[in-house]
Amino acid sequence: MILRYGTPVPLPNLSFTVLDTETTGFIPRTNRVIEFASARIEEEKIVDRFEQLIAIPKNDVPPVIQVLTRIRPEALTGKPTFEECKTTIFEHIGEDTLIVGQNVSFDIKMLKGEGMDLSERLWIDTSMLASLVFPELASYSLSYVSTVLKINHEPVHRAMGDVVATLELLEKCWDRILELPQDKLDELRDAFSKSSAGYKLLARALPKKSIKKNQPTWLVQPATCNLQPAPPMKEKNHASYTAGEVTLLTDTLNPQTLHTIIENAATNDGTTWIAVKNLENTLRRLSPLPKNVRVLHPPFLLLDPPAVMRLAAQESLTGDEATVLTKIRWYNPRAQGDIPIHGEERAVWNGKLAATDTSDVYLEQFKNLPAAVLLDQRQLLRFLSDPTHEAHGAMQPGMRMFIDDASILEDTATKAYGWSVSLDGLRAAAEGNPDLVSFTDLLQIWIEKIRSFQDLRYIVKTDLEAKEAKALRERIPMVNTSETPILLQRIFENIDSILNPENLQGRITWIEQRQNGSQYLESVLERVGTMLQMSLYKTYPTTLLLPAGPEEEFREILPPGTTAIRSPAILEKKTIPMIFPEAVSLESIMSNPPPGKTVVLVGSRKTIEDAFVRHTEALEEKHVTLICQSLSGGQERMQAEFTAAKMPALWLLTPWTYEGVELPAGTVDNLTIFSLPFDHPDHPVLSRRAMHYRDAFGEYSLPRLKARLFRILRTFTRHATENAKVQVCDDRLRTKKYGKEVRSYLEQYGADTGEEVKVEQMKLL
Repeated sequence: MILRYGTPVPLPNLSFTVLDTETTGFIPRTNRVIEFASARIEEEKIVDRFEQLIAIPKNDVPPVIQVLTRIRPEALTGKPTFEECKTTIFEHIGEDTLIVGQNVSFDIKMLKGEGMDLSERLWIDTSMLASLVFPELASYSLSYVSTVLKINHEPVHRAMGDVVATLELLEKCWDRILELPQDKLDELRDAFSKSSAGYKLLARALPKKSIKKNQPTWLVQPATCNLQPAPPMKEKNHASYTAGEVTLLTDTLNPQTLHTIIENAATNDGTTWIAVKNLENTLRRLSPLPKNVRVLHPPFLLLDPPAVMRLAAQESLTGDEATVLTKIRWYNPRAQGDIPIHGEERAVWNGKLAATDTSDVYLEQFKNLPAAVLLDQRQLLRFLSDPTHEAHGAMQPGMRMFIDDASILEDTATKAYGWSVSLDGLRAAAEGNPDLVSFTDLLQIWIEKIRSFQDLRYIVKTDLEAKEAKALRERIPMVNTSETPILLQRIFENIDSILNPENLQGRITWIEQRQNGSQYLESVLERVGTMLQMSLYKTYPTTLLLPAGPEEEFREILPPGTTAIRSPAILEKKTIPMIFPEAVSLESIMSNPPPGKTVVLVGSRKTIEDAFVRHTEALEEKHVTLICQSLSGGQERMQAEFTAAKMPALWLLTPWTYEGVELPAGTVDNLTIFSLPFDHPDHPVLSRRAMHYRDAFGEYSLPRLKARLFRILRTFTRHATENAKVQVCDDRLRTKKYGKEVRSYLEQYGADTGEEVKVEQMKLL
């Protein structure tokens, strides 16, 4: 679509203004607006367009923003300040028109920081509309949506370019809305008519009657967690299983290992529960699962039907509540993965819609279980440590526990045995209840006072004995009543546990403010091995799938007194072509990118930012796609854009982030590791645990490094093309004493390629 005055466009019959800003960062008042653009539409015609560069003090534009927007400081010289052009901008927006934008709440906040308060104006967000009617998309960033939907988006990351793309996206969303059959159209109208003023206005613009009788194909979302009934269980012989026995099954890079284990468990006479690190990613990777396998979703991923009824009964809805309610009605999900949940809808899900461990939809999963059960590690560990949990009724003596990816078990157990409170989730749950909102405000005031502008602040006994903390605890019973939704009751239980000074012993408790501004209260066990031993190893015969290495390297999950037996791999090892070059630098990779798609792992976000500033423009001239962590959106967006990118393509990210990446098989041609991924020395939990070792580096940090390198290589094998290769370029492999040990560890996975061979008898299951 081309913006032309007076040209009719297929849009809702409303007067509205599409606007966008370019800024020096994400924090209002601290960061500044340096460009504004808008297009006003009346009676389905574009009647006005406006764009303006805006001067700021010293025209101090950060280098990253200069590269991202191509707005240089000299381009702002002689331009008006925001105060000087505020009246003109307001005139082009219009006094009472509806405001439309992509993630428009950000633009409204940034404009408010400049002294133009539009927060009471009517607005709608095109990214949320797109997530409603384009459920098949992997991301809803404007750049990704523009690529996939072939939207005109030029120039990228400039205000008018974003306005043009946003208007065309609104057009495409409206086209799909007009494809809705009558029942879906009515459901959309009902939710929007109870929402914010902008969405109410859009609801009134919806057609009264649909001209479509058949449901469009895009409305049919494949379910990810249908609960298939299992055949009646046969009497099983558990004589060969011994509680207290821990088998360390040697893991390899072979991506078929977990699939083989699940297939074998599904056909065995015994009962095997298989716990994985990331259940959602596992299901995407292994779908469809063999028959006779039940997936046990954790409660926070399941939708609680009574919670949906409560949300639908609300007299008013926020914009995020309205869109997520519409998706639930349209797609009839059972789990979060069944709908295209987006943005702050996650806070609504976590605060108001998710099931709990007492919800019927969660407990239903434990009935009539088949031979093989697949669940995530945190879920298993949580209910094993709680003897009152309903899941114990489905667990039989002698049943086998299999922990996939056990090298991450310390981290998983830390979270499973911890208490965590998200202030965003609490605030979303409190929406519409003045008493809960007031409590949330008081809790946030206390957090701000305690953390005193620190991103990480350990909580000590004097913090919890202060009158403010005591007052918060005393108020919890007043707001956490029998009428409080169970999900919110759980949040208050965690708050009460964290604020209780008697619970500090043997725990690590802290306040954390993350990079996106979200705040958390966290409390975890100082050591997790004893709890694993008591609730898991001594109760059920357990197999841990672990990379090669002595038992001593895993002592955080195998404390003294654990009887562990190392067993060989069930599949022949898979290896990757691997080299350790001395002459390859990040500069050389960026200046001369290899063919295909390359993942580049570096040690810090600062390194990524520097590379982005130095090389982006030169790479664009060479038609090389560059995707950078923290500069190219969140993980889902980066995955989607890297998958869709034309070659050659470079993706710069940290090793810790790459561990959790999920890409289609055959996507990546090269993996280059420039920095050995040691844990950060200031990590709030790991730094405390390291103090329990005589040689914290050799006995704790180095084994964790090896395990992470293994997980990185295995992640790569899942994504790799047939001729993919790895190069490890960290100079410490040559210059440090421990470097030889690390290189030797890596080389065992870079030997001659072996073929996959299944062992005839899998005695471990």
